Amino acid sequence: MAGRGNDAEGGLIMEEGRIVIDVETQTFRFTPSSPINHQEAVTLAGGSVSGPYVVVSHEQPRATFVIEPSGSVLVHGIARGEVARLAIQELLLTLGMSEENLRMELGDMLIRFSIGRAVLLDLAAARFADIEMDDRLGALRITATLHNSQLLMFNNGQGVVLGQSSKKIAEMAVRHWADLLEEEGALA
Repeated sequence: MAGRGNDAEGGLIMEEGRIVIDVETQTFRFTPSSPINHQEAVTLAGGSVSGPYVVVSHEQPRATFVIEPSGSVLVHGIARGEVARLAIQELLLTLGMSEENLRMELGDMLIRFSIGRAVLLDLAAARFADIEMDDRLGALRITATLHNSQLLMFNNGQGVVLGQSSKKIAEMAVRHWADLLEEEGALA
């Protein structure tokens, strides 16, 4: 088994390669103390109606706000909660609404990773019941039940973690599967 340690940035280092994990985006839901009025979101914030939703594009930082029928807001395109909160506070101020008692819920993340090694896809798919080859993507689809997520891993050792709202748990899933692939000789 490859030796390990941590680098200065907190990434896990494997002897032959380095595991790197970055959060690309996370979904957030904000619920203001009073629901956002859809017509005001269209008129004052430049939103557009899409069925029962209103979609507002935010420029700095670049994000998309989806105002739900209930008046809460889904934020897409921002990876950090504090940045998403500031962007929503700006929206509320634009609409003349109070930011007091604004509640935030965390949703799934899209997490990019690299294990620093090439992966022998066919061998990995043949050795594990939790791995299937996704021919459409040219990648492994790993059901990481233990970590409540799914990994898509390409032959260059890069991939994404889907369905997880914790970076730490996603990192544990990647580390776990990198170790299993190493033990089976599926890494080059």
